[in-house]
Amino acid sequence: MIQYFKFHADIFPPVPARPIYHKPGKGKGWPEECPPIRAANAFGFDLLANFDLDLRYKNGRWSLRDPITLDSDFAYAPDDSSPGVPLTQDYAWFWQKGQKLPHVISDNVFEVIKHQVKVSTFLYLQSSADEVLMLTEIPNQRKPWRAITALIETDWYPASYPWHCVVELDPKAKRITIDRGEPLARILPLKRAAYTAKPMSAKTFSDFFDRGQAWLQTHGRPHESGTATNTLDITHTYAKQQKISTFSVK
Repeated sequence: MIQYFKFHADIFPPVPARPIYHKPGKGKGWPEECPPIRAANAFGFDLLANFDLDLRYKNGRWSLRDPITLDSDFAYAPDDSSPGVPLTQDYAWFWQKGQKLPHVISDNVFEVIKHQVKVSTFLYLQSSADEVLMLTEIPNQRKPWRAITALIETDWYPASYPWHCVVELDPKAKRITIDRGEPLARILPLKRAAYTAKPMSAKTFSDFFDRGQAWLQTHGRPHESGTATNTLDITHTYAKQQKISTFSVK
């Protein structure tokens, strides 16, 4: 289970991903109609942009119009004898040339990563034991920006700040806008485990292949056009037999 705490009550919570994000046009055969693609689109939770972002690229550097700093709606005190005060968190910020904290960035490295902006989700995230979060881009989207993939050890790392995602910007775009409420990144809950891969034996492959042929004969049907004599139509059959994971926010 993923648990979250919002930096401020008005912040978006994680939302279940959707099988389709853009309605395809007329005709048949759109990728959005493919059951495995729809299942990938709907796997995980989306983290939404909490404010509008307007990013401009000019003279070799990015700038952010109308920067936002948010105060938490809870107070923090380092000890019981100190008065509590709200925390503050920037919504978006860039790497700095010559920066030393929270880690050093060499000038040649800065030239490579200067097209990245860090965007806060304003969410504290925690997961169950041996459950980690893969933070990545929204699947099958074509945009001039993308969230960089990272694996977050949320089952043991007690971050004292809301998690952010690093967004790579395409400088050819010159101007990039990300609207409030737009899916910004995807989080996928994964189990920490020892995963292995090995080749099939000849016997295992024979059984596998025979099972596939039997499935086709049972569930496939000749295409209505009658032109494909050696190929069976499995339209709708795969989708009906899928065992899709479910995602909900309580």
